[in-house]
Amino acid sequence: MTAVATEFTNEPFSFSEIMAPVDDQDQPEAKDVKILATDGVELAMKIYDPPSTTTYQPISLLFYHGGGAYSGGGYQFLARGLSEQFGITVYLADIRGHGESGGARGDAPSKEQVWRDIDGALDFVHKQNPSAKIYLGGHSSGGGLVVNYATEQSESNKKDIIGGYILVSPELGYLSGTARSDRKDFARVNILAFILNGIFGVLGHNKAVQFNYPSELLETDKHLVAFNTVNMANAITPEAPKEQLESMNSDNSKPVALWVGSDDELFDAKKVADYVVDTESNVGTVLPGKNHLGILVDIHKQIGQWIIAGQQK
Repeated sequence: MTAVATEFTNEPFSFSEIMAPVDDQDQPEAKDVKILATDGVELAMKIYDPPSTTTYQPISLLFYHGGGAYSGGGYQFLARGLSEQFGITVYLADIRGHGESGGARGDAPSKEQVWRDIDGALDFVHKQNPSAKIYLGGHSSGGGLVVNYATEQSESNKKDIIGGYILVSPELGYLSGTARSDRKDFARVNILAFILNGIFGVLGHNKAVQFNYPSELLETDKHLVAFNTVNMANAITPEAPKEQLESMNSDNSKPVALWVGSDDELFDAKKVADYVVDTESNVGTVLPGKNHLGILVDIHKQIGQWIIAGQQK
């Protein structure tokens, strides 16, 4: 059995759903691998292989965790569900400086280096099965990271091998206007550090974003990171979310799916969902009764059905 359900004092959102008891005795173990970033840092990844292929063509999903979190922090529900029920190979990546990945905690040499790390991860996924269609996804700030990567202008970017994007309760940044007015802030931001770094370029490694994870949880789970530096925050935070999502929505060759819970403690769900306009292939959906982390427990059903429906068109 996994950890029992836990409630914490002053928690910014509920952890109880992803920490509830689960009988995982017969669950297959993920395969742990390390890949090398272009600067030599080891990047950790968990691979969930399906027991058998059940889709019309092989499918892979590279998925990124939220701010300060890591691949084992509740994302195993999504990975197991997709691999076992939909035959999709799932790669859960630890962002550098998080989880089992190397690099200074919560930091990066630059925002571009974090995006080049995704290049390397996509290359690895592609080499595992060159015939598989690859989706890139993320939850919370991992969703913001995906948005930045999808709209970055770089010759080294590997967007050409991506078949679509998946955003789960994405953090679209302070300019998105999606924050709940009554939320208990998850992060405290030192705005001055970002301003000064923008002018002088010398505060990239400043711990400018402090995550309000419960102290009890930080003490017991050493994989969590309590802060992000300016460089890391810039890598995962969309600067122009409206324009960036419009660009993603308009690319018919790479469909976009977004899901957010109606009870998300951080975001106004409708405002988030409205960033993806429903089309024949794109969906922006509010899921009733789901909160920020609890959505991870069952979201594999929506993701898998959407991917399979796209394969049948």
